[in-house]
Amino acid sequence: MPGKVIIDGEIGMEMIQDVSEDAAPRDGTEGRGKWSRHLDYILSMVGFCVGFGNLWRFPYVCNRNGGGAFLIPYVLFLIITAFPMFFLEASISQFSGKGTVHVWSFCPMLKGVGVGATLVTAFAIPYYNILLAWPIYYMVKSCSSILPWTTCGNSWNTDLCVEDARNSTYNFTVLTGNASDPRTVAEMWDNATLAHTATEEFWQYNVLKVSSGLEEVGNVQWPIVGCLFASYVIMFLCLCRGVKSVGKVVYVTALLPYILLTVIFIRTLMLPGSGSGVLYYLVPDFSKLLHVQVWLEACLQVFYSLGPGWGMIGTPASYNKFHEPCLRDSMILSAISEGTSMFSGLVTFAVLGVMSEKTGVPIAGVVSSGPGLGYVTYPEALSQLPFPQLWSFMFFLMLLTVGLDSQFMGLEVVTTAIVDQYPRMLFNKRYLVTGAVCLLDFLFGILLCTQGGPYIFQLLDWYISAFSVFVFCTLECFAVVWIYGIKQISTDIEMMLGKPLARPMRILWAFVTPAVMIATLILTLLRYEPPTYGKYKFPAYASTIGWFVATFTLIPLPVFLVISVKQHLNQKSVRKIIHSAMKPDDKWLPSDVRYRKAYRENIVKANYSMRNNMKDIFE
Repeated sequence: MPGKVIIDGEIGMEMIQDVSEDAAPRDGTEGRGKWSRHLDYILSMVGFCVGFGNLWRFPYVCNRNGGGAFLIPYVLFLIITAFPMFFLEASISQFSGKGTVHVWSFCPMLKGVGVGATLVTAFAIPYYNILLAWPIYYMVKSCSSILPWTTCGNSWNTDLCVEDARNSTYNFTVLTGNASDPRTVAEMWDNATLAHTATEEFWQYNVLKVSSGLEEVGNVQWPIVGCLFASYVIMFLCLCRGVKSVGKVVYVTALLPYILLTVIFIRTLMLPGSGSGVLYYLVPDFSKLLHVQVWLEACLQVFYSLGPGWGMIGTPASYNKFHEPCLRDSMILSAISEGTSMFSGLVTFAVLGVMSEKTGVPIAGVVSSGPGLGYVTYPEALSQLPFPQLWSFMFFLMLLTVGLDSQFMGLEVVTTAIVDQYPRMLFNKRYLVTGAVCLLDFLFGILLCTQGGPYIFQLLDWYISAFSVFVFCTLECFAVVWIYGIKQISTDIEMMLGKPLARPMRILWAFVTPAVMIATLILTLLRYEPPTYGKYKFPAYASTIGWFVATFTLIPLPVFLVISVKQHLNQKSVRKIIHSAMKPDDKWLPSDVRYRKAYRENIVKANYSMRNNMKDIFE
């Protein structure tokens, strides 16, 4: 509601204060950039939400857990966990115009949540960026007259290499026998043939050149290092001016994957076997819904797909103008992200159906997940299409753009945290901060380009966000609802959007969402298994390293709690010390300066009575 400030006063009266349209700059917080257009923000977030997990993990997880039936728990958890957390993070950052760390001015005692989330993102950037180096390498190789992963007889091939999976189907017939479980069939087929196809050998022995284990780091793969460097150069050029520059790039990187996916899907539907693949993907198996593991995987998949708890939702939202419709945006982005997951499943299984038709291998034998799908199954399938170089180049270009968008937000979280900490010194030198972060991450990433790199990658991926993001999100809900106060956050949202927080969202933030996240965290820990890489089992000390990585990001929680409490030791009682440490500090204000005076005068005093807060939730 431009021109009006609506605030609930202490005594419950609605106060309306007229504000001159020219009283303050419309861009909100002084000295901090804003998105040039709201569409820039939407496309940037579409790019972030749609990542590798949507393309190569969701189709596999959906099929393994009941096909179409899996969508029931998936959509349910989207509504009660992922979407509420998305809106919560976006709303408080848009209101304050602060990034992941400094947004915790509303509850300084828990500032460690913001620092911890930034650390998780900072640790993830180097290992995630190797996923950008591999598509670049494959794109270069796609320009060859003959795709190198379609032939044997190369320097990296073994004597067991076969150029066509059909040449190994006798192993499949002998080994599978009467096995009927699709997962058993897939396991047997993988052991029997895929380790010896030209595509698999190119991936294992040319791209990765995997060593014998974690203890053997081996040689540096310099071609991959060159591709990794190229990926960081692209990221730096796109982010050197912050949201102003990335807001232009995403018009290409966010939309191109949809164009390429659609093109591949249409072309695949013209080939025999595609219909069988789509049906295999969609046919529901409702008996799977009786298993707890299916519900757990649905929650984990939708949660990691939207990405709350990493700081990558709040940071871009902090560059929004004050009155942008963040609730509507959260709904649109959640729907686009998960809709993309479902669409990518159709594309993936259409391709797998074509591959099954050509090779004579059941679809269960060619289903895979993760990099195995992106760099083995897809290249094998696309190499059988007319003009395979073109289709392969387009596919890996799509993977590159999908990964770039996610990395844009990750790098922006870290850069924003640093610049916001020293705004006067670094605001006009943002490009130097971006360059320094890219350089440090690149140097660390070289370790992942060694022959032992895949083991390090798997170890980091296994533990880095094992449970910390669930802890952070649970604390976010607790801090906003039970410390800052549901009445106050509702008032803040009404100031931005013209409407208070709806009762269903209050109930979700207060009870349902944190309860589901706690239950998911407990089940994840109870079902914990040590990391593996194919048939390789990591040594015992690897788990120790992994748990150190997983818990390191939680260290800021007690550190900043102690710091906040020490700043208020002049209070007379422990209760007053804790009370003061939880109160918003002087920097917690609306990002639009036109609303700050009224906010200071009429802020609802934090009320720590659980009874009163409970009443406010159900109003």
